[in-house]
Amino acid sequence: MNYLLVEPSVKHIAPNIALMKWATWCELNNHKYQYVCGTIVPTITPDEILISCIFSFYSSKYEKTIKFYRSLFPNVIIKVGGAFPTNNREWFSQFKNIIVHEGLCSEIEDLPMKYSIEPNNNKLVMYASRGCPNKCKYCMVPKLEGQMRSFPTIRHHIEQGLIENPNATSIVLYDNNFTAHEYFDAICDDIERSGLPVDIHGLHVRNFTEHQAERFSRLKWTSQGENGTPYLRFSFDFVAYQENILRSLKLVKKYDIKAGFFCYMLFNWQDSPDDFWKRIVLSQQMVDEVGLTLFLFPQRFEPLDALKRNKYIGSLWNEELVRGTVSLYTFLRGFLPLTKTRNLFNWIGYSKEEFFERCRNLGKRHSDYSLTKIQGTPPSTEQLLSGI
Repeated sequence: MNYLLVEPSVKHIAPNIALMKWATWCELNNHKYQYVCGTIVPTITPDEILISCIFSFYSSKYEKTIKFYRSLFPNVIIKVGGAFPTNNREWFSQFKNIIVHEGLCSEIEDLPMKYSIEPNNNKLVMYASRGCPNKCKYCMVPKLEGQMRSFPTIRHHIEQGLIENPNATSIVLYDNNFTAHEYFDAICDDIERSGLPVDIHGLHVRNFTEHQAERFSRLKWTSQGENGTPYLRFSFDFVAYQENILRSLKLVKKYDIKAGFFCYMLFNWQDSPDDFWKRIVLSQQMVDEVGLTLFLFPQRFEPLDALKRNKYIGSLWNEELVRGTVSLYTFLRGFLPLTKTRNLFNWIGYSKEEFFERCRNLGKRHSDYSLTKIQGTPPSTEQLLSGI
């Protein structure tokens, strides 16, 4: 059979691992295939078309992609999989001859990736586990991947990956919660044995132990992009995480892990603007206590079923503040870096009131991302804490 593997042309950082595995599946089963990105007339006539659809807010681009290939091949079955069809199969019923697959696909789950379909990729991308023991309501993982399943080893995937991609310079794990991995030490052994630096995307401060910190200190770490900063990626989605973040920050310093301490910071969900400011101030307090920089990476909440991006406004927020907050951290290149100098507050304000005023002004002038640096001495930690 002939298979057309379609990756819709949407903004993404990670390669499409599912389609890379489908390419391997095709080769193992003696099927012909062609991988395409976007709307391109293929050179084969497919018997089936496989399309990977991830974020629901790209629905208009998915619709354009499906209609394009349906117009070329009106009677060919199109199979769609990924987070979007798993969460909203009804949306796909508008199309003729379409099959929706929900969740992970057992046929390809344990297969290695076919790196030749991503010729510019110089990384070995893989999972050491699927699923997550947490059931965060804002997250798609529990519905898409289910209970956490830890793989005893990734050695074969590394070895096979180096055969397919001999110029690979690093390993990337896209796990959701590697700190909860049942075979944590075995996976670290596999990474160490490879000699390649690693970038791990899913860590959780509640699970992070001293033993894990010691193991991480032995690994070589790499950045996501060229010449970037390597990070340990945690999250500070709730004020209640502060104690665990402080403990983890101390462990990173104690074991001199060669990666920056990075925290995603969800906002515009069930939190309030006051909560957002409080997490910034508490982060500064922890930085002052430990002496390490903490990089906050705000993430605007999007409902799992949102068909358009950047439309949702949380019940405790308003459009002006959300837009302004986005503009503020966009101006700062996406990060809020908390350092011992407290220089960040020269840009975002010396108090909660100044911060909100700056966000409101940016929200009103949403096309103007300019900020004026405040002249003066950044406030002490005590002064910051007194305002929350």
